[in-house]
Amino acid sequence: MSKRWFRCSGGGWHPGLYEWFFESTRMGSKLRTREEELVYGFLGDVLGSDQSVLEFGPGTGHYTVPLARRCARVVTVEVSETMQEYLRERLGREGLVNVETRPGRLQDGVDATEKFDGVLVMGPLFYVRDLEEGLTVLKAALKPGGWTIFTVPMQTPEGWLHALNELVARRRVYLRSPEETIEMAKKIGLKVEGAGKVGTGRRGLTLMVRARA
Repeated sequence: MSKRWFRCSGGGWHPGLYEWFFESTRMGSKLRTREEELVYGFLGDVLGSDQSVLEFGPGTGHYTVPLARRCARVVTVEVSETMQEYLRERLGREGLVNVETRPGRLQDGVDATEKFDGVLVMGPLFYVRDLEEGLTVLKAALKPGGWTIFTVPMQTPEGWLHALNELVARRRVYLRSPEETIEMAKKIGLKVEGAGKVGTGRRGLTLMVRARA
């Protein structure tokens, strides 16, 4: 299939539809509930009030807002201009002034001199062909001993269905096995501390990993 057929990075995202799926559909609500259980469980063990956190792909800010209320500083990197605008408006409504929003892709990373206590990546790795490259970028943004929480879509029935749905939306998703993901994280020097599956069925849709640099 021609690369020209696929949308450019960040294209085709609609904040209203995104929120509607997770808030108003049975499947979306179930996925988000399970995801939140893992995210907040993992964060509870690592997030401190004096920390700085980098979030790649904040989307509508579902995790950005609670992060900003629980730590000193948040920097978000979002490729979709539509999502960026939505997030800025939301942060304004919430009265949060400790969040800096930036345009960009995960693959581009941040300035090499910037280091963070934590890096949250909920979604962008779905669209990164080279997993080693993506994980290396997020590790490079961490302080020594810093934590990261990230998700990848799995090679399961739910994963394949998600990939098909994204194909209809002209976005290409790269599925991974849990073994491949964890081994790659270890290969680049991350210390995996925990992992869990998110989905509506037993085999799950995504794998969530918590690790340290």
